[in-house]
Amino acid sequence: MELAQLEAFLQVAHHRSFSRAAEALFLTQPSVTARIQSLEREIGERLFERTGRSVTLTDAGHAFIPHAQRALTAVQEGTDAIEAVRHGDVGSIRIGASSSIATYVLPAIFKRFRVERPRVHIHLTTGTTEDMIEKLIAGELHVAITRLTQHPEIESLHLYNDDLSLVVSPAHPFAARGRVTVAEAGREPFLFFERSSSYHTLIYSMFLRVGVVPESVMELDSMEATKHMVEAGLGIAILPVVSIDPECEAGTLKRVDIRDMEQPAQREVGVHVLRNRAIAPPLRDFLKLLTHEYSLPNPFDGHRLVQTGG
Repeated sequence: MELAQLEAFLQVAHHRSFSRAAEALFLTQPSVTARIQSLEREIGERLFERTGRSVTLTDAGHAFIPHAQRALTAVQEGTDAIEAVRHGDVGSIRIGASSSIATYVLPAIFKRFRVERPRVHIHLTTGTTEDMIEKLIAGELHVAITRLTQHPEIESLHLYNDDLSLVVSPAHPFAARGRVTVAEAGREPFLFFERSSSYHTLIYSMFLRVGVVPESVMELDSMEATKHMVEAGLGIAILPVVSIDPECEAGTLKRVDIRDMEQPAQREVGVHVLRNRAIAPPLRDFLKLLTHEYSLPNPFDGHRLVQTGG
């Protein structure tokens, strides 16, 4: 089985088209077709169903995707390791993060990392915690920074608590009061993140613990969109403090304390890596910088590292 076959397979699976896969690989369509046919003969199963111009994955094709991806990822990691040995400061890091962390936390960290490792290429993927952990386990990511979670195949470190705050528009009656109860907040039109978000679960549970069912008038998948909806007076929301500081300073949003909460509204954020994986120098330095940012010891130093010589 050749890497060229796997690359062709993944491109066709992604584009659902032999012609578009050929364009992405800078090959002719017959070359891509030949690679797929050779791969199918070697595997002994059809990977695609071809009906006219339509291309769909067979059950075997769906089952093969994660294995093909891991194979290519392993080769890329090997290439990165060789480059790290040769130069000591090049390579790539594939990072997965929750969208709020990617938007409001990582830019400052990436800026400092670029000073230390200017030739390291960063691939950033965003999504839910569950999506990022799944990609980490599948070998598609080197590290995930998300809600703190546990899984037998990963090692995790608590980084910080993502504090949340109730925010309203300056014209809302709560803005003048400054403090309200959970029950009072629950009776207002409320803007939630989509149900798949950990924020939705956390915030909704906070209301349920005191016997309040909030009036949800809108669910959104964007924190920036949620802030603009609150500014427009379409409802109130509980958002990460790090995401609302600029608007609060500008006066377009107002923070309101919730005085009878049983515990602070916050989400634990952690960094996750696969257990017992080799850590190349660029990733090692990123983890060192990340843990130093939060004044934490770096437990990942104990991993088997790709040495840079000397």
